[in-house]
Amino acid sequence: MGSLSSRVLRPPGRSRAQQEPGSGAGGSARRPETGGDAAGHGFCYCPGSRKRKRSSGALCYCHPESETDEDEEEGNEQQRLLNTPRRKKLKSTSKYIYQTLFLNGENSDIKICALGEEWSLHKIYLCQSGYFSSMFSGSWKESSMNIIELEIPDQNIDVEALQVAFGSLYRDDVLIKPSRVIAILAAACMLQLDGLIQQCGETMKETINVKTVCGYYTSAGTYGLDSVKKKCLEWLLNNLMTHQNVELFKELSINVMKLLIGSSNLFVMQVEMDVYTALKKWMFLQLVPSWNGSLKQLLTETDVWFSKRKKDFEGMTFLETEQGKPFVSVFRHLRLQYIISDLASARIIEQDCLIPSGWLSSVYKQQWLAMLRAEQDNEVGPQEINKEELEGNSMRCGRKLAKDGEYCWRWTGFNFGFDLLVTYTNRYIIFKRNTLNQPCSGSVSLQPRRSIAFRLRLASFDSSGKLICSRTTGYQILTLEKDQAGLPTCRYAHVQHEELY
Repeated sequence: MGSLSSRVLRPPGRSRAQQEPGSGAGGSARRPETGGDAAGHGFCYCPGSRKRKRSSGALCYCHPESETDEDEEEGNEQQRLLNTPRRKKLKSTSKYIYQTLFLNGENSDIKICALGEEWSLHKIYLCQSGYFSSMFSGSWKESSMNIIELEIPDQNIDVEALQVAFGSLYRDDVLIKPSRVIAILAAACMLQLDGLIQQCGETMKETINVKTVCGYYTSAGTYGLDSVKKKCLEWLLNNLMTHQNVELFKELSINVMKLLIGSSNLFVMQVEMDVYTALKKWMFLQLVPSWNGSLKQLLTETDVWFSKRKKDFEGMTFLETEQGKPFVSVFRHLRLQYIISDLASARIIEQDCLIPSGWLSSVYKQQWLAMLRAEQDNEVGPQEINKEELEGNSMRCGRKLAKDGEYCWRWTGFNFGFDLLVTYTNRYIIFKRNTLNQPCSGSVSLQPRRSIAFRLRLASFDSSGKLICSRTTGYQILTLEKDQAGLPTCRYAHVQHEELY
């Protein structure tokens, strides 16, 4: 064997003169020089024992303060790194299929031609479409053809929409722009792509606003998306009066406006007279769709336009003329009894000469008899809920609160001497029957008790008119004595939005 070094391995901090108990000069552990067997296999010669211990490296693991602790930590770290998965995005099968088979058309076994374009596609993918599945599985001549010419009867379908529809057969997801959703829906319905139809419907419901609502409503009716149609109608009921818009008035058809004005869920700001005014502006824009101006200018321009045509009516009101007859079904849904109860409003109605005099005469008679019953027959108001009666004939009124705070108001008009004050405070709505401080003694009913049937609804909207939050009391009856306040059983908690109706 080669010579051994006489240097003794000692623990750190121990002097050269100190030796391990029981060990002499001849018992000192020595390590072989480099090149020997011990060095090659990492043997450790520890003091106090001649027995060689195998270690994983050239350093000693027998003492706690040895530098080998660092190696152990490094080994653990390497082990952890070896067992930690690395996330690397691979090209998915769906993307590969879309790129290779659809966009590149590799291994295509059929060509589809439409609108001057052609697509190299695959029957096995086309069979996901109900349209092509029926075509290929039946006795149609197209089932054996390699080139198929598609007739496109729907004008809403264009080349881009077909590209998206065909491409949806080769991929897991499709991005649909709101500006393209109607064309894509039309193509999906023609090709009977149920998944794409559903995705179009969800896109439409999420993007209803003043610019899209009319187009979405019409398309939903055409392609059978009842849930989208319902959402559009709800948006219009919430926003027709609260967020009036010139372009929206131009787009709204007679049939849609009839549904809105006839609904008990229409949000009315402030009273029924405002519904009449909105209809007058809408009718003007239907007759003069080329008019371009601001919403502030619209009423003045409307009044001027109808005023100039009074001399042409020849003793008739406008709704009795040929131009006006198409709008009769819409104006029929006005609750005129709540318009003529206010003197200023009644004068405007008479001056406009839009409403047939026969309509107004019957309403004047109806209201006069109702007042006599209230004053002379001791009628105290409703005693039970008649939902059908309330939805069809109750007074529609509303108030817009720009921010949280304290408010008190009344709605204009003579309501058979029942002066109802409404207070909003601490996020509560309070009704109060007011009999004090009236302008004249005959303007207020002094009946000991009076009842009202009502439904209170509160709602908050975002900037696009989307309903964020809503509450309702449902239909209730509240009986009030003179100057008594009542609290509807509905609290609108946590008002956090800018507009409350």
